[in-house]
Order: sequence, then C-alpha cells, then structure tokens
Amino acid sequence: MPESTRRNPQVHRAILDAAWDLTAAGGWAAVSVDAIVARAGVGKRTVYRWWTGKAAVVLEAFLDRARANPVTTRATTAEGLLRAHARHFADLYVDTVLGRVFTGLLGAAQQDPDLAARLEEHWFEPRRAPVRAAVREVAGPDVDVDLLLDLVFAPLHYRLLTGRRPLDHTYADAVVTSVVRGVLG
Repeated sequence: MPESTRRNPQVHRAILDAAWDLTAAGGWAAVSVDAIVARAGVGKRTVYRWWTGKAAVVLEAFLDRARANPVTTRATTAEGLLRAHARHFADLYVDTVLGRVFTGLLGAAQQDPDLAARLEEHWFEPRRAPVRAAVREVAGPDVDVDLLLDLVFAPLHYRLLTGRRPLDHTYADAVVTSVVRGVLG
C-alpha cells in the first residue's frame, strides 16, 4: 500500500479513480500504468513513487471501494453468522463492478505472488478474522474454524470465478447448511 503521507490527495484520488474506471470498463487486460497515468493526467513517476505497478494501484482502488460494504448481522449461531457472510459475498460480487474487479485481481494473483500476499493481508484476513472469532465463539474450541470457513467460501469463489452456475442466496444457504451439518453435526 502507498505511504500515508502524500503531497497531493487529489492526485492520489485521480490515480485510484483512473485505475478503477479502466478495470471496471475493460477488465484486467485494459489496465496498464500507461493507461492509468493517461486517464489520471499524471506522470508515470508519480504512480511508481507510491505503488509498485498496476496490480498495487488496482488493489488499493478495490480496497477503497469494497471497504464501504461491511457485513451486518445479528446472528447468534455459527450457521446464522456463516449464512449472513455467504449471502453478503453473493450480494457484493455477483453482477457488480466490484465483483468484476475482484475476479481480475484473483486471476492476476495467480501469477503475481506479491499481489496474492497483499490480497491476503489487506482483504482476506481482515474480513476473515472477525468471522473466525465470531464463529469460534459460538461453535466451540473443538471446531477447526479456518477449515469451516474454507469449506463455505471455496464453493462461492469457484462459482464467482467460473460464472457458469448461479451464485445467489439459495446457493449460499445450501453451501452453509451442508457445511454446518457436515462439520458441526
């Protein structure tokens, strides 16, 4: 992530907006540092002073927009908590610009270990930690909560990435019910 001190916040915003707009409109292949600087009206050196390249800029633009969509739930059971988060996943990513940018980042992360590590650090783990803690509290100490979370969210990611079968609340609920019955009994 770029340093927190910037000489010009408007330039920072212009770069993030340019990266977001390019990715949202044309997908991962439409984005390059050259395209970002042209759209933002800044110099290439400015981008490279704050980011390591296109992946880092697009990731920050994604995080900037995605963090505005927190999960809210009043669930008090492991199944209820997982269901709320699985449904939120479907709402957040299916047929949305956020989902298209996210799938581009996931695809790029397969070839970019630095991007994969940054996604884990800045997106997956911050979202997973509170779910892990909440589920652990209601599921008990004998449950492997990380495995439980993997079993719920892997099928959702698969459907999001392949786009061949629906990813909706019905599917999210079915995954959660199946996993909870299998793991928690």
